[in-house]
Amino acid sequence: MLEEQDTFYDRMAAGSSWDEWTNPYETRRRLHAIFERLLPPERLAGQRFLDAGSGGGHFSAAAHRAGARVTSLDVGANLLAELTARVAAAPVQGSVTMLPFRDASFDVVLSTEVVEHTPDPRRCLGELARVVKPGGTLVVTTPGRLWQPVVRLASRLQLRPYQGRENFLWPHTARRTVEHAGIEVDRLFGFNLLPLFHEAFDGFHRAADRLGTALPWLYVNFAIRGTKASL
Repeated sequence: MLEEQDTFYDRMAAGSSWDEWTNPYETRRRLHAIFERLLPPERLAGQRFLDAGSGGGHFSAAAHRAGARVTSLDVGANLLAELTARVAAAPVQGSVTMLPFRDASFDVVLSTEVVEHTPDPRRCLGELARVVKPGGTLVVTTPGRLWQPVVRLASRLQLRPYQGRENFLWPHTARRTVEHAGIEVDRLFGFNLLPLFHEAFDGFHRAADRLGTALPWLYVNFAIRGTKASL
């Protein structure tokens, strides 16, 4: 059963659009990390694509433009209403903690900055891996555990309005979890060395990202890509 913490983003979406209370620059950074470094658009045409935790729909829209057959899942009706206004994806209301899909349903599964907002991120990673077809691709981005005390302190000091769940993972924990679920990881890197989400710091971010593969645990966010082992 969903609790109030689980529906924070949907409650925010009831009063304003996604881009009014999220950071568009941070969204563009993730779009670049995912669709330039991990999921080249030319490989998505015709693929069954799940955006698990679709939020405002930017990542579903990017996959749809690349020709993927997109299913977008989120917990909230308000978020799904905004999504369907943005992109012609198939909306599904549900949770990444228990995906309402059969095993091996999708060629590509993406979940970006979602699993940390659940009571059990590792369970979510297992669920995401479950619905990937053998030979299919899983891509996950999430904040790194090193930054958990920083964001919790900011929340206590009321420096940020977030009132939902935040359970960050270490990169090696996330990797071991998806590998245990049958995913063969081929990419793991950190991005956003510091939480400076403004265009003025774009050059700094691009330079710092060069070390992301060597030191993923140091970064605010990290990304994992892997392939589901064939039967």
